[in-house]
Amino acid sequence: MKATTMTRFAAAAAAAVLALGAGTASAADKVKVAASQKGNWSTAMPVLAEQQGYFKAENLDVEIVWTSGGSDAQQAVISGAAQIAPQTGTLGIISAFAKGAPVRVIGASMTGSGGLYWYVRKDSKLKTLKDVPAGTTIGFSRPGSSTNLVAAALVKHFGSKAKLVSAGSATATMTQLMSGQIDIGWASPPVGLDKIKKGEIRVLVRGDDAPTVQEQTIRVHAVNADWLKANRDVATRFMRAMWKAHEFAYTPEGMKAYSKFSKLPLDIVQEVTKYSTLKNHAYWPVGGLDQTIKDAIANKRLKTPLTKAQIDELVQVVYKGMPK
Repeated sequence: MKATTMTRFAAAAAAAVLALGAGTASAADKVKVAASQKGNWSTAMPVLAEQQGYFKAENLDVEIVWTSGGSDAQQAVISGAAQIAPQTGTLGIISAFAKGAPVRVIGASMTGSGGLYWYVRKDSKLKTLKDVPAGTTIGFSRPGSSTNLVAAALVKHFGSKAKLVSAGSATATMTQLMSGQIDIGWASPPVGLDKIKKGEIRVLVRGDDAPTVQEQTIRVHAVNADWLKANRDVATRFMRAMWKAHEFAYTPEGMKAYSKFSKLPLDIVQEVTKYSTLKNHAYWPVGGLDQTIKDAIANKRLKTPLTKAQIDELVQVVYKGMPK
């Protein structure tokens, strides 16, 4: 009887330990993501990852907080209000890092800038960026953003007299352009593709028309440095789930899922792949950093170039998501 009682006690204790272990294993790691411009193709990947169960498969509980732009997402990460900011401008991140902000890059997000374009109204007399008259305004989102970097590169490449103007999000820019407040607007697909199809606007220039940015990583996945130090494995699992979302997005079913999320017609969503490919979104390598640093100095966002040691500290790619 005594032996039986002891055996039962041992079995109960073992079951309790197993139950405790199972409870611990099932507790998902919480991650807060600051994603910019809800509805944008590139920043929709956390939504698709959630919908398809990719985060759950990596034992992650992800909360998505939407911001009006990459600069706001960047600030959320720096302050610790969020841990990760997908798709934020490389120029702004380098500038913030140089000033001592606790921010790191865990992967490229957009290399090349074919996914950005600048456009005019159908009745505009402007034909090329090179020949615009002095005083013509060309929009970008916010200082330090990818659109800031690319717009400046386009103006420089074409020797244009256009004046750079911060115009906010792609949708806000569209409103300003259609009402005549600015002359040349910027957009990232699928924003504006319906108006191009209807003939209401026309593309004046695309981001990759500036040779310096064709191999340049203009956006990155950024994280809070202190959080990364303590949660590198969580960051790796997050990026692995995100890459699955990117791969899914470029399938017919993925485009249908994005169409439903963005409330855009499927035929418009399918046009996105003509502007940016899965390769453009590869997490590795983070390209053209030397050029980005030169751009940062030219735009007075850096005083001196980053050293190799500083670049190694800044760029810590945790998962090399690339097309197969």
